[in-house]
Amino acid sequence: MNTTINENPADGTDKNAQLEYLMRRFGKQVFRLAYYYLRDMHLAEDIYQEVFIKVYRNLERFRKESSYYTWIYRITVNLCKDYLKSSAFKRLVTAGLSDDWSRSAMRTNKLFEEIEGGEIFSMVMNLPKKYRIPISLYYFDGFSVAEIAGIMKISESNVKVRLYRGRKLLKDSLPLEVVK
Repeated sequence: MNTTINENPADGTDKNAQLEYLMRRFGKQVFRLAYYYLRDMHLAEDIYQEVFIKVYRNLERFRKESSYYTWIYRITVNLCKDYLKSSAFKRLVTAGLSDDWSRSAMRTNKLFEEIEGGEIFSMVMNLPKKYRIPISLYYFDGFSVAEIAGIMKISESNVKVRLYRGRKLLKDSLPLEVVK
């Protein structure tokens, strides 16, 4: 992935122009990353909006110690993790109350997965999150092992292990005639 494209977006322009550039440049990736974490299109859309609100509010404070995309991806990951922590309580409270909505959301998500990448994409999305995220970032978004380590705040060797184990799980779940 090319991270050197205009690392200082809209230099010398106002915050609105900077935000617009960052949304155009990284918006699709932010949405996909949120989807990789949450497996729900609507929640991914909410996270997408929250990410860019946070980016807008903190543009002046960005210290340029990392690239813009690493900074934005960290914000995305942190918001997803925060949501997952807080949603455990919500799921307990609403268990059984939203079966129709849940089935509808599941159909929507499956349709999105089929459109996005077909059967393989769906298989990747069914992996446990610790393997799904690195596999998705590596194969679907083209990030390097080092970039994934920075985004996930884990070591490069840990990324390599997760990629290996995720690929093994995928291979084990493929029909026998495909593996041959």
